[in-house]
Amino acid sequence: MRRRNGRIKDAGKGQGNRARLSVSQISLRNAMSEVWQIRFGKLAGWAGYELTLLVLIATLFFWAVKTMSDHFDTFAWLTGCGAWVASTLAAFAVISVFNLNPFWLVLTFPVPAIVVAGLYAYRLKSLPKLARQLGNLNKDERQKAFKQLMAMGKPAADVFLQVLTAPRKKEEIADWDGVAASTLAVEGLGRLREKRAIPVLLRLLKTSEGEICGTVIWALGEIGDDSVVPELLPFLGSESLNGVTVDALRKLGAGDLVELYKGAMSSDKTAIEAIKKHPYRKAFIAGFIRALWSREDISVIPKAAWALAELWAIEAIPSLRAQIARWLPTEIRQACKQALDKLEMISRLPRAVSPSEIDTSTLPRPAYAANLHAENLPRPARMDEANLDEG
Repeated sequence: MRRRNGRIKDAGKGQGNRARLSVSQISLRNAMSEVWQIRFGKLAGWAGYELTLLVLIATLFFWAVKTMSDHFDTFAWLTGCGAWVASTLAAFAVISVFNLNPFWLVLTFPVPAIVVAGLYAYRLKSLPKLARQLGNLNKDERQKAFKQLMAMGKPAADVFLQVLTAPRKKEEIADWDGVAASTLAVEGLGRLREKRAIPVLLRLLKTSEGEICGTVIWALGEIGDDSVVPELLPFLGSESLNGVTVDALRKLGAGDLVELYKGAMSSDKTAIEAIKKHPYRKAFIAGFIRALWSREDISVIPKAAWALAELWAIEAIPSLRAQIARWLPTEIRQACKQALDKLEMISRLPRAVSPSEIDTSTLPRPAYAANLHAENLPRPARMDEANLDEG
């Protein structure tokens, strides 16, 4: 009997253990399902953020393709930065969902370089053979390709324009010298007098520096479109580009503007008055401001400061303050200080109100016929009323 009771007790314990085991298994399953639900919830949330970010990056990408086709370097690095942001957010999502070590974020560091290198390789590979040869590291090969393109005549302009959309850096691994290729392409467009290149050359003039800027100014003078004159005038104040700018402006029939600039730099008040009334006044002011930053011939700085003060060019105030802070001779800084004092005094004067800023809603307005009350006005007598009065 005792044995039987013992067996029953053991069986009861076994059933209790199995029940507790099944309960613990269910609890574990529930816990695991809750963990995975949380993880999938986090992953879904990160996926939403990722999707929004990718849409934004795609929008910026297409905008960059449309607006920066001739700024390939900027476009490539913007794309690389976008890829890095996307990859970093993806890595954050994976790390937070699966509780991984944050050290794995280092895998996203080389993403920008890889994307940029891939874009560079693709862009260079898509160029025509002669265009790639125009950027060869060997100078003789470059000159040979340039002569072949010039022998083609006008059709070579398309090749030169394609070169200006290529990377402008020197890549020895890819056997590519972007600066030399761009310089030769600009020279070719100038010799061909290709007017389609004017917008590209003007953008190149604003985003480049050094020798290529001089070549661009020369090419614009050779093309002969006088609409670029206001874009060239500011370079009269450049030390290195003054000579080529003068030649280009004279080719464009704007030699009188060159004389006006020189007269203003010689303290000629007649030239100052002519510039004040000229439609290119802002372009002249930009040239004088550029002259303030001369480093080799600092004697032009006080002349430019005087011209700016006489032109009431309050936009030159930040540049004049910077010149006063520079390590310059005392007399030059004093000339800049005098010009700055005059311009600051002018900037504090009340400006004239433009007609568009006047509130006309409160002014008296003329009455319209529809708004007049005609019942109180005298009216002409009718014929029957006139006869009655006579009778």
